[in-house]
Amino acid sequence: MRREKGFTMVELITVMILLGVLAAIGIPRLMGDNTTAAVVFGDQVASALRHAQTSAVAHRRLVCASLGERSVGLTIRTATSLPAANAGAGACTAALQGIEAGAYDSSDSKVALANAPLLLFFRPDGTVAASANGAPLGRLALDVKLGTVVQRSIRLEGSTGYVK
Repeated sequence: MRREKGFTMVELITVMILLGVLAAIGIPRLMGDNTTAAVVFGDQVASALRHAQTSAVAHRRLVCASLGERSVGLTIRTATSLPAANAGAGACTAALQGIEAGAYDSSDSKVALANAPLLLFFRPDGTVAASANGAPLGRLALDVKLGTVVQRSIRLEGSTGYVK
């Protein structure tokens, strides 16, 4: 009996599945579409803000979050009292324990936080304000953009410190 030349159906289907997987993963990377980088940075910003809020309540200290276009810095006030109203970024001088410098930063130049630079003060009572002694913020929206397109929107409730 002589065997026919060619591929079996199983071989053809296997090759088609492999090509489909490679196309789904490889083409967006080759085309320069970095939506995942924007979403990851958005998740990092949200995580940093949640960490700042829980640290302020847990340590019973003021925690400052400085948000740049591609960076988030967290510092804590060492004194238990609130600083002067015009203290600004100098209100919190110590690094937040367990957070390395640059831990929440993005290295992708196309990803940016839309409303930056911004300085937020997380208070020991769980509220968030724009100044150390000011009234708690209302709802604040932070958008993470890839170029001009918003990829992730972060909502912050100033009266409760809730981050979504």
